[in-house]
Amino acid sequence: MHAINGDEAFSYDSATPIPDPQARFVRLLAAHAFEAVEGIRSISQLGGVLSVGAARQLALQRNALRERNAVYRDPRQCTASPGRMRLCRVLPHVAEVSVVVHTERRAHAVALRLEWVHSRWRASEVHVM
Repeated sequence: MHAINGDEAFSYDSATPIPDPQARFVRLLAAHAFEAVEGIRSISQLGGVLSVGAARQLALQRNALRERNAVYRDPRQCTASPGRMRLCRVLPHVAEVSVVVHTERRAHAVALRLEWVHSRWRASEVHVM
């Protein structure tokens, strides 16, 4: 079966079960996405597990945060510690995940849409809140 989403074609064999994304992978991806928005980590470091669209989303979020920090003159950066995770399989090859990411100051939510591409999970959308 084939589906087209954005800039890529996804294919999967409906006879072969697709495993759930590993919790460790998802939690680390959420923490690294948060750090990319904070400016601690380069977005290109996540290139293998992000679609082009997801990388653009992170870049937009990073720029918005930089503008906000410049207006408020807030130079602080936060490191993240991933917490609880919720996973929902929307389709056999699509999973939506939310992860709570804790910092010294507060907790943040990271929402991910993962798609099974070339026998591995890849983030097609990432939102850091």
